[in-house]
Amino acid sequence: MTTAFTSRRLALLAALASTVWLAACGGGGGGGNTGSANVRALNLTSDLASIDIYTSDTKRFTALATDTLAPNVTLDANTYTLNVKRAGDGATLLTGSYALAKDQNYTAVVWGRETALRLSTLPENENTADIATGNTRVRFFNATTDTGAVDVFITAAAADLGETSATQGALASGSLSGFRDLSQGTYRLRVTGVGDPNDIRLDIPAITLKEKTYATLVLTAGASGVLVNGSLIEQQGAVTTLKNTKARMRVVASVNSGGLVNVAVGGRTLAGGLRSPSVGPYTLVDAGTAVDLTVNVNGAPITTGSRSFAAGTDYTLLTYGAPTAAQVQVLADDNRLPTSATRVKVRLMHAAAGTDPLTLSIDYLALASDIASGSVSPYATTNSNSSVRIDVNSASGVDALFSATDVNLQGQSVYTVFMLGGNAAPTGVIRKER
Repeated sequence: MTTAFTSRRLALLAALASTVWLAACGGGGGGGNTGSANVRALNLTSDLASIDIYTSDTKRFTALATDTLAPNVTLDANTYTLNVKRAGDGATLLTGSYALAKDQNYTAVVWGRETALRLSTLPENENTADIATGNTRVRFFNATTDTGAVDVFITAAAADLGETSATQGALASGSLSGFRDLSQGTYRLRVTGVGDPNDIRLDIPAITLKEKTYATLVLTAGASGVLVNGSLIEQQGAVTTLKNTKARMRVVASVNSGGLVNVAVGGRTLAGGLRSPSVGPYTLVDAGTAVDLTVNVNGAPITTGSRSFAAGTDYTLLTYGAPTAAQVQVLADDNRLPTSATRVKVRLMHAAAGTDPLTLSIDYLALASDIASGSVSPYATTNSNSSVRIDVNSASGVDALFSATDVNLQGQSVYTVFMLGGNAAPTGVIRKER
C-alpha cells in the first residue's frame, strides 16, 4: 500500500540528552547567516498545561496551552539559547542551543514530562510539486520516552491488522521516519506494540490526508505510558488533535475461599468468573466521567454505579476480602518505562485481606514498607539484575509470607509483586507489566 520516500532527516534528541540542538535543513545557523526564519510552537507535553518559550531572556511564546499551536514568529537567522518554563514561572525546565537557517520554516514541538522535557523542530520546507497528483506524503514521529517502539497502520476501516503490513514498523521512541507516499483520502489510524496487532495503543476511526500535502503524525504518551495520543501536523498548516478515547483495565481477583469475580465496564464483560487468586490481563475500556461499573462475587452484586476513567490511563480493579463482604478498589497504574536502560520500577500490591501491613525487600533491602491491605506502594526504582531475591514480610511475622530467588529483573522494565487472597495462605505473584 505504501512506498518509502527518502526525505531529509531531522536530528532528534537521544532519550537521555540534557540539551537540545535544533538543526536546520538547507543551511547552517550562525551569526553569519543574513535573513530570517519562521518558527511556530506546539505544546505536546504530557503534564504541563501551559508553557512559556524564551530565546535567552526574550519571551517568544506565552502561556502556550497543551495541544495548542502558536502562530509563527519571525527571527533573524542565527544561533540562540532556548529556555522552556512553566507558564508564569521563573524556573527553567529545559535549556539548550539551536540554530535557525534563513528562509526556512519550522514547527518546534515541546514534548515529554516536566521532569524530562524534550524539544524537536520539524522542518517544513518540502516542495509540494514533488508529490504526484492524487497523492499525499506523511511521516511519523514517536515523541515519547515511555511507550517504546510501535507499529503504525494507516488502512481502510475494516482492514485486519493481522493480515496487514505496518505503514511504519518499529518506530522507536524519539525517532522521526522519512516521508511515505499514500493516496489522498480518509483512513483509519491504528498504533500497536511492535509485532503485536492485538496490542492496540491508539485507534482513530477516520483521519483525512489531503492531496499534495506533507504531514507529520506525532505520537505522544498517555498518562500511564502505554496508550498514545496523536497529532497530525500539516506542513505550514493546521494541526488535528487525535486524542485517545480509551483506558486500560485489568481485574485482580483476591477474594477469600477462591471467590469468583465478575466485572462489567460500560456494559461489556471484562472478567467473567475470574477465580481467586488471579491477575487478569489489561483490556481496553471506554474512558469517560460516568462509565457503568458492575462487580459481582460468586454471583452476588458487590458494586454497581458509575466511575470516572481517564483516557490513556491504566487501572487495576482489585476485589478482595470475604465473599459476602468483598471490597473493591480501583487503582491507577503508572506503567511508564524507566528512562535508564539499567533501571527497573517495582511496587507491592497488598491484596490479602486480614493480613498485617507488608514490606517488600529485594536482596534484603526494603523498598516498600507498611503497605496496608487493599493498597499499593509507590514505585521504587532499583538497578536491573539477572538474579535477585524478593521477600514479602508482614509486620507481625518472623518468616516471609513470600520469597522468590534467582528473579531476573530486566532493565527498563516495570514489575508488580502481588500478595493475593483466595487460598488458605496469601499467595505471592510477580508480574512483569512491561
